[in-house]
Amino acid sequence: MVTEWGIKAAIEEINNNGGVLNGRPLQLITTDNKGISARGKDNFVQLAGTKDLVAVLSGKYSPISVEMLPEAHRLKVPLISVWGSADPITDHEHKPSYSFRVSLKDDWGVQAMMKRLSSKYKVRQACAILPNTAWGRSAEKVIQEKSGPQTAQFPVVRWYNWGDPSLKQHYKACLDSRTQGLLFVGNEREGAILVKEIAAQPQSMRMPVVAHWGAVGGTLHELAKEELSMVRIDFIQTFTFVHNKRPRAIYLADWILKNKGLKSTQDIPSPVGAAHAYDTVHLLAKAIDKAQTTSPEKIRDALEKLPAFQGAVKHYTQPFTNHRHDALNKSQVLFVKLTPAGQLIPQD
Repeated sequence: MVTEWGIKAAIEEINNNGGVLNGRPLQLITTDNKGISARGKDNFVQLAGTKDLVAVLSGKYSPISVEMLPEAHRLKVPLISVWGSADPITDHEHKPSYSFRVSLKDDWGVQAMMKRLSSKYKVRQACAILPNTAWGRSAEKVIQEKSGPQTAQFPVVRWYNWGDPSLKQHYKACLDSRTQGLLFVGNEREGAILVKEIAAQPQSMRMPVVAHWGAVGGTLHELAKEELSMVRIDFIQTFTFVHNKRPRAIYLADWILKNKGLKSTQDIPSPVGAAHAYDTVHLLAKAIDKAQTTSPEKIRDALEKLPAFQGAVKHYTQPFTNHRHDALNKSQVLFVKLTPAGQLIPQD
């Protein structure tokens, strides 16, 4: 939903200023993968056959983006992730690479989560609860490679499957191992289960949690409204509208408030999804004009040669290069609290 808001805001802005290729309007085609990797792959193949299609933007489910990679390279159509974080989305053996990302990357995002546990909560021994997916394995790889003197150590890593009704046994294993904090990777459903089960513990047994952003990519505040205030939990983000003075961030916030009937920038759900998508469409439009064609292969090449761009998220000095297809970096990291009203409030 919010990714579409960002895309539509950028498309409207670009089309109102003449479109691309001397007056051609950008158009959005939306498909729904229902969170199913095979469906996402099929959708990609179908979209790739569309006349004048220039790129496919993928959403928050990293495993689906990873599943699309072989088709993106077989069909030579750029795949741009605007919300997925798993390293393999851009770290792979396909040459030339047709995958790009305007989003957090686990390589530096999970490391920041590890540092958060040690710096804010003084955790030395931590536990990780991860999904048995490409996303979870991406996080585990970072935990194994980046644990060091400046981060918490992770003697316990627990795995769960999508659809598991409880995480209680995993949390008990963390308590039994005498770890002092928890790194959690999951979406809102699993996040709600975890928050409720931690809140049900005696206060002395409620470990602090640093959670990946998937947990606040939906309605966690509605699923665990009463329990949120009982658990110390921070969520990683790369963007906030709160006190943001960047002109494009202000424009995007105003567009969303006007078109979606919201009263405050703090009411905008999942700001990263909107802001990443907004910047991505602007970068894509610049690539189309640079390539002077709708050929996906030429647009792929142009994406690697874009000039600087002042986006909503950041100033992109050089968005992508032929060696780097990730537009963001660790300097975008921030942490937020989730209020019972669904607002994401930045924290020190």
